[in-house]
Amino acid sequence: MKRVLIMIWVLSVFLFAACGKKDGSDGVPENKAGSDQEIRTLFDTVCSADEALALSRSSDTVVFEFKGCTSGKEIWDKFYEKAMGGELASVLCADYYVLDKEGMSEELYEEEKDLYPMLFFYLLEYDGEKYTVSVRKSDEEELERQESFPYLQHFTGEAPPTALYTTYDNYVLVDDLTATWEGITAAWASSQYGVGYRCCPVYQDCIGWKEDEEQ
Repeated sequence: MKRVLIMIWVLSVFLFAACGKKDGSDGVPENKAGSDQEIRTLFDTVCSADEALALSRSSDTVVFEFKGCTSGKEIWDKFYEKAMGGELASVLCADYYVLDKEGMSEELYEEEKDLYPMLFFYLLEYDGEKYTVSVRKSDEEELERQESFPYLQHFTGEAPPTALYTTYDNYVLVDDLTATWEGITAAWASSQYGVGYRCCPVYQDCIGWKEDEEQ
């Protein structure tokens, strides 16, 4: 019953914000009124991965699923434009994960299946000098982590021939402006702890899925 009441309250906040955007009678620019309150409310809501995904899709949230960004790209673009212009900005991202049964052993699948689906919220805030990212699993109250970085780098290019897609479009928080996407991914693949750049990917999109082109 408590969860139902919380969900109703959250949805009422979304509806109130939407009505405010349509009216515009308060003089606040469109897509500004209630936006920060809305994403903060959603970020603080404890619920299952599927519930969080449904709420994220119906709000000002950037949603990532198996094939990359599935909704909210325009929201991300507005955040990036403001941050690059030195303005205060915030954006909420939701990463939704499911298990790929065909891509893993039966034993590992049986061991991990009850943990999925899972969704992680990434609340990214820019204060004019640095970016702070707060990460929380949707069904847990405590933060997974919170970190600050001076830079947000944009990496785009052709994917490796073995990839299932043709190009990537990624944004990563970094300490070092000389960081490259190749260097970052090489560090992730390394078995040596602490190798490479300190970083945090916040937007990862896969474009031109080969299996879609074959159909």
